[in-house]
Order: sequence, then structure tokens, then C-alpha cells
Amino acid sequence: MTFSLNLAKPLGRLGYLANLIFFSVVFSAFAWGAHYLMTVKLPESGAHHEAEVAAQTAYATSLTKAKKAAAGKALSAEETAKLKAEATEVGKKKAEEAHHHASATWAPFQIFLLILVAVFFGGFASVATQRRMNDAGLHGTLWLVIGHVGTWGLASFLAFLPYFEAAGTTQGWLKATSIAGLMLLPLLLRGAGKGDSHDAHGH
Repeated sequence: MTFSLNLAKPLGRLGYLANLIFFSVVFSAFAWGAHYLMTVKLPESGAHHEAEVAAQTAYATSLTKAKKAAAGKALSAEETAKLKAEATEVGKKKAEEAHHHASATWAPFQIFLLILVAVFFGGFASVATQRRMNDAGLHGTLWLVIGHVGTWGLASFLAFLPYFEAAGTTQGWLKATSIAGLMLLPLLLRGAGKGDSHDAHGH
């Protein structure tokens, strides 16, 4: 079969490429999901609640002061609308503060989840890399280093891509990752290996 944890099982070029694409799609989805959860979903849910409380409190306080200032007279619709608008602005500011604080709180957990994604991604991809090297006859310490450093470099970049995008550092890391991609080229270009006729097609 194309996907296997058996290091002794050969893997052809097409099978290896299929492995890399499959793992890239699956683990990238986990990475972006973790990023969304920690930077958008959780911070916004807490910020929304705090904004509502802040707006209600601000409106109640402003309404009480306005009634005292009016000496018992009923407030006009315009005055009430103005108080609600001011309370809404207070809520928006509170939401921004709460979101910023929550994002900072969840940031370490985001990094932890992305590290886990990178570890599992790199682990599974390394198995495929070793199978391809065995099949292509790429033996020795040098090939071992080249193949697995390239694999982990690619896996780490894709796992942390959401973080790089948010930080605006994608281009810088992409240049470094291109070297990892070059390291994997021999595995894709090396002769037809015995696994091409079977493993590449999932038999």
C-alpha cells in the first residue's frame, strides 16, 4: 500500500509524492484549524461577552446620571438613543481590549498545538522519506541527513505557516524552506526504484 509505517516496504516516486501531498493537506488543515481556534474563535467568544457586559453597564450608569440631571423629567428619544450609542462605543472598545488580551493569553497554546502538528507531520513524512530512500538506494549518513532534514524543514514550515502569515514573515521563512525542498528533489528524481510499479499505485 502507498501509506504504510513499515520502513522496509519500498515506496516509489509517485507514491512518495502522494504521501507528501496527502500529509501536507491533512496537517495543514490541522494547523489552520488550531490557528483559527486560538486567534479568532476563543478570543472573540470571550470578547463578545465582555463587550455586552461593558455596554450594558455603561448604558445603565449613563442613564442614571442623565435622569438625575433631568430632575425627574422624562428623557427624549434622541437623548436615549445618544446614550445607547455611547454605550455601544464603550462596548466596542472593551471588545478590542478583551480580544487583544485573550489573544495574548491563548498564544502559547497556539504555539504548542502547531508544534504538535509539526511533530506528527514530520514523523509520518519521515517514514515515507525513509521508505523512498531505501527504495531508491540512497544509503549512508549523508543521504539520511539530507532526506530527513529536508522532510522536517518542509513539515515545520507548513505547520507554522498560519503563524508566519499572521506575523508577516512568510517570505523570509519561504526562502529557508526552499532549501528543504531542494533536499527532497533527489528522492523524486532518483531512478525508477522497485517500488514505482507497485507502491506508487497503492497495490
